[in-house]
Amino acid sequence: MTTTDQRVVTGGESTENLDLDDPRIVERMVAPVARRAVEIVRDMRPENALARIVTPDVGKLLSRRAALTRRLRATTGYAPPQRMQVSGVRTCVVNEQTVEASCVLREPGRARFLAMRWELRHSGWRVTVLEIG
Repeated sequence: MTTTDQRVVTGGESTENLDLDDPRIVERMVAPVARRAVEIVRDMRPENALARIVTPDVGKLLSRRAALTRRLRATTGYAPPQRMQVSGVRTCVVNEQTVEASCVLREPGRARFLAMRWELRHSGWRVTVLEIG
């Protein structure tokens, strides 16, 4: 894979023989991390559910948005839909230590776009930027 290769991730691709520092390993992690991040924001998962994968700044962002959801739920009784489907996962290798990824999270009556930047740190791949729209 060369710099700035864009790839659509399909379920049939195998990444089993890759080193943990290979950028293609991120492809398998995008959908589960995106789902968990939105579940944290919805206050359906504990705020530290992604603590080992995200940087402290991203963790604070998720915690802040979960607190807003709790306040909204307490004042209005709002309950977000439980069903969510991740689709349209795409990755772009910026360089050997940076990958940018995006996906669409579909739920009844709504679709969200999620973008993230992964960087290879001494402890493995970490999400350093996360935007949920």
